[in-house]
Amino acid sequence: MASRSNALSELVRFWLQSRHGCLIAESVPVKVSHGYSDIDLVAMRPDLQPWVLPDGTQVIRAIIETKDEHDFDPTGHDFGRRVKEDAEALGKVQYIARGKKANFSMLRQEHYEKAASIFGTTAFQRLFVVHALDASVRQEICPALAVEKHIYWITVEEVMSDLITWYEHLENRSVLRNTLVGDLWHLLVGYCNLRPETL
Repeated sequence: MASRSNALSELVRFWLQSRHGCLIAESVPVKVSHGYSDIDLVAMRPDLQPWVLPDGTQVIRAIIETKDEHDFDPTGHDFGRRVKEDAEALGKVQYIARGKKANFSMLRQEHYEKAASIFGTTAFQRLFVVHALDASVRQEICPALAVEKHIYWITVEEVMSDLITWYEHLENRSVLRNTLVGDLWHLLVGYCNLRPETL
């Protein structure tokens, strides 16, 4: 049973495991000043071969945070505001210093250090999967975060599109029935031929 009940987290876990063959650790506890936070997902392939984000970026090691607030921020404008704030708080360094406010917890120093201790290196990416993100923020801020700090932002629609393309070329689709999300995917996308019109 998954340790999370969030639909986006489960879809991302399915994308990482089934699509990319990653091993996953979930809900990794991280000590912060007033208790514990966590890293949503830790992912890497067991053969240490790279896997690829929808934009073509190669990833070997990554920590992933999923954020879905589509009920009150359908366009991702609020997420855009929060990304701007966190980018300013990061400044020239790799993380937001201990004790400082961060909208996205994986940008904190504690989470960065925890990931480095898990991987044994600082050569890892931080991936944020959100329901939506303001397009102007993605154009103005996200490219620099990717190049300078190995921080990447993708949307659920990009994950869905990547999964659909992969599934259409998958030879043995029935193996997906071994997990709940895989079985749902195989039923809805395979048997029912569900295809979101916007993708």
